[in-house]
Amino acid sequence: MLTRQGTTVAEAHSLNLDGQWKLSNQDKTIHVSATVPGQVHLDLIQANIIDYDPYYGTNYVKEYMREIIDNAWTLEKAFDMDQEFTHAFLDCEGLDTLASITLNGTAIGSTDNQFRHYQFDISKALVRKSNILRITFDNAVRVSKGRAEAYPYYVPDMFNMSAAQHGFPNRNFVRKEQCSFSWDWGPAFAPCGIWRPISIKLDNQGLLAKSWTLLTSWNSTLDGWEVQIRTCVTSTRDQHLQLKINFDGGLPNIEHVARITAGDNTLQHSFTVDRSQVKLWWPRGYGEQNMYNVAASLVNDKGSTVSSHSFQCGFRTCDLVQKALASGQPGDHFHFQVNDVDLFAKGANWIPGHVFDSLMTMEKKRSLLQSCVDANMNMVRIWGGGRYETDDFYQLCDELGIMVWQEFMFACALYPTDRLFLENVQQEVKDQVNRLMYHPSIILWSGNNENQEFMVKGWDKATMDNPYIFTTVHGDHHGHAADGGHFQTIHIHHPYTERYVLQENERGLYGDVHFYDYKHNGLHVEYYPKARFVSEYGAQSMPSFIAWKKVSSSKDWHPLSKLSIHRNHHGNGQQEMLQQIDFQYELPSSLRNYFHADPDASESMVDLATRETLFDLFCYLTQCVQARSIVGQTEHYLRGRGTASRTMGALYWQLNDIWPAPTWSSIEHGGTWKPLHYFIKHAFADVLVSGFQPQGESSFHIHISNDKSVSITGDLHVKAVDIRSGHTHLVSSTPISVKAYGSKFITEFDASTLLGNTSASTFCLVLATVVIGGQEGIEQVYEMLPQTFPTRDAFSIERCLTDPKICTKIERVEDHSNGYGIHLSISSDAVVGMVWLEWRRDEIEGHFDDNVFWLLPEHPKSVIYHGKGKRPDSILESDLQVKSLYDVVRCLPAK
Repeated sequence: MLTRQGTTVAEAHSLNLDGQWKLSNQDKTIHVSATVPGQVHLDLIQANIIDYDPYYGTNYVKEYMREIIDNAWTLEKAFDMDQEFTHAFLDCEGLDTLASITLNGTAIGSTDNQFRHYQFDISKALVRKSNILRITFDNAVRVSKGRAEAYPYYVPDMFNMSAAQHGFPNRNFVRKEQCSFSWDWGPAFAPCGIWRPISIKLDNQGLLAKSWTLLTSWNSTLDGWEVQIRTCVTSTRDQHLQLKINFDGGLPNIEHVARITAGDNTLQHSFTVDRSQVKLWWPRGYGEQNMYNVAASLVNDKGSTVSSHSFQCGFRTCDLVQKALASGQPGDHFHFQVNDVDLFAKGANWIPGHVFDSLMTMEKKRSLLQSCVDANMNMVRIWGGGRYETDDFYQLCDELGIMVWQEFMFACALYPTDRLFLENVQQEVKDQVNRLMYHPSIILWSGNNENQEFMVKGWDKATMDNPYIFTTVHGDHHGHAADGGHFQTIHIHHPYTERYVLQENERGLYGDVHFYDYKHNGLHVEYYPKARFVSEYGAQSMPSFIAWKKVSSSKDWHPLSKLSIHRNHHGNGQQEMLQQIDFQYELPSSLRNYFHADPDASESMVDLATRETLFDLFCYLTQCVQARSIVGQTEHYLRGRGTASRTMGALYWQLNDIWPAPTWSSIEHGGTWKPLHYFIKHAFADVLVSGFQPQGESSFHIHISNDKSVSITGDLHVKAVDIRSGHTHLVSSTPISVKAYGSKFITEFDASTLLGNTSASTFCLVLATVVIGGQEGIEQVYEMLPQTFPTRDAFSIERCLTDPKICTKIERVEDHSNGYGIHLSISSDAVVGMVWLEWRRDEIEGHFDDNVFWLLPEHPKSVIYHGKGKRPDSILESDLQVKSLYDVVRCLPAK
């Protein structure tokens, strides 16, 4: 497939309308300057009309913030035209959402979809001097409510079920970012405004090109790549045009002559490129990300270039393999095949990075995508309740080799099926597919997020009470008719019949699976699904206390404080995190009692400084538990590649955050890696050493998963260390061999071997390393994440009573062209677990190459911090905060 639309359009005649506008509310009591692209809330913040941080505390649900949503807002722009024109179009790349547009008092159009690219003919309304363009945005929350009430039947969405989300219902009745009405990880702001670029396009010598597209497909008959270019133009006259297409990289240049008539025309031309001339685009880890620059232009019969466009593209094939397994084996395959190579998808789910899109800059997106690369990922899933990303986002995915599972923006709801709604959606799909189909990184378009599950599992009782009404298209087309205001419907015989009728334990045999389990210990592997592809799985954690402190006050520093519960939009989420801590760590009773206490009563138990320390510790423990749970699950799926499960994908929920709150993310709002992201980096390496304790067994199993294109041979070294004494009980070495793209069981150790046959040792630390021989004698070393054993038991933190006396030292600091590196050494006098490093200073931004690790005495560890931007002055050891499991016993509250 040939991909990527370029980011520049060389139009000879256009007027950019981005920049300064004027903003006013419905009753004209507010008049402020506005910035486009942007959103109304941001302009009100800039003008100090909103004089507080919307993200602080519970500000987002306060009455004045909700009044902004209740209002209608008008954006106004005055401008002159210095150019001659015959045809003129107002080109709106994104209006959010319900907009009415006038130019010089003349109504020129309206919009009803945040995700559509609207073009309006303004040829008659546009004048040379003193133009006034006004765009008025209606209240999407009010309109959606009115549409829902007027609809002939109830159409449910998820928010009618949970008050914990503090949001608005009926989001499914407007084509707007669904999570802007709130979600279980984010707030409800339902913003409006001109959120994407806006301009006026003028004809050049009687010709106006309104769009360009470029598409290729592999043609097996021709044994080559078939390239198709298309442009839609408006012309003032009949004329001949020459279409020129110039490639770099040694590909052929093409010229084609076409005749067009006055009015609207579509020019389309196809040609074939020989396969031998093309260097393929590959996902990262499988080959190079070869891209080609393409320049396309239209030359009129006078020899003048009247329109041009640039693309950047790459060639690749992609298939979603869903064929049946071999005879006698249940289920189908479900995996991606790029350029005829089967891939294991390793990655995460991407959500909007900020409530206000313009604050989610490309620099921040680049940082997140680079963090995916740094954590050895090859795929992100653009979740269907957010927004389609910008062109430069997908361009960066192309360049980095990150595959994109792209969803259409429908999530956790049923939707109207009347004619107008469906036609609106149809145009949205056309706009987005035409805009994005060029990117080699986009390997799948998926219809929605969990809408089928909403119906089949009856998330709302109405879907069970009247299934036929939700499996019927309503309206005045597709064989249905509106009659006297009443809907006529045609019933189907078997509503909610899935593609496969399966028992619950069979669901992993087909398609992809979403899996969440908050009731059981996250380390107990028997509860994980044996599935072909797991596109969502996750566990919650708090943000760092450094991040939480910025949006809270001291009264909020308790696991069960009002704010902790309020900002956790997943009902019962705080209690579930406390339960997972209890599952995995046996806390001292005084600390456990404090965490579970009534937050008001807890204030009298400790002083403010201790309260701060203990809440910091709670945030840290939730992040440790999240990391262990999700990586344990991830390793299970990677092991599944070599079993009857035939697992070929693991995309955890979720990569990033939209605000500082308890969520499922591995990177918190602001870009700081949580422990989970460091653990995922280990799990997604091209060679994984993983271990677990099966249910009902007292042994520890070790597997190796190989994601390399070649087989590996080497030696597995294992040792068990008594956590209290530091004594090594076991040293073992085993030869290993694992085929390319394979995963296999290597060995197991029983409890007596690991614990050393002594009654004193109830826990040990299991360490495993595989050493692989490489080319020219260069060895590659891969380590298993250290695990306490017995793994299934809650680790008694009171075994960490020995003060490890952790020492950190900055060895040197190096400046680089795109940042800086801080080289550190960390040592301890005793065994200490889950050592976590974080900088106290906000201006130190970046991530460590390793973090949240175990330290052994006489085995110092070297760590590099990769800083972004300009290095701050005078970085000291005292700027570094170090936490470990020892802090749990060091900072106990009074009994």
